[in-house]
Amino acid sequence: MANNALTEPANTIPVLYGFMACVQIILMLEFVIDPQGMISSSAFFKLIEDQRSGILLLQLFGCAILFVDAVLRFDFIKKKWFHLAGIGLFICHWMFQMFVHFLSSSYLT
Repeated sequence: MANNALTEPANTIPVLYGFMACVQIILMLEFVIDPQGMISSSAFFKLIEDQRSGILLLQLFGCAILFVDAVLRFDFIKKKWFHLAGIGLFICHWMFQMFVHFLSSSYLT
């Protein structure tokens, strides 16, 4: 039992971290870009809006996986605070999206 399986992550963890970062950037661009003027981005953001609940569920799973991985490998992470700050931002952005999504879908408007 000399080998510790938790010291090096599988290639999927950095890919998941990158995917989560890309999703966060795309969803933040939704607030900045006015998609009405561009046909291609309008269709893309319409697809995102139609699939918002599924995207939020996938983000929840991604945040949970990254959090559990950070807890299990805390002592072995090289850029510890950068990694944990990124996960914290992912979780905060996910919670903000959940709040906005359910507020906008609750017929209060």
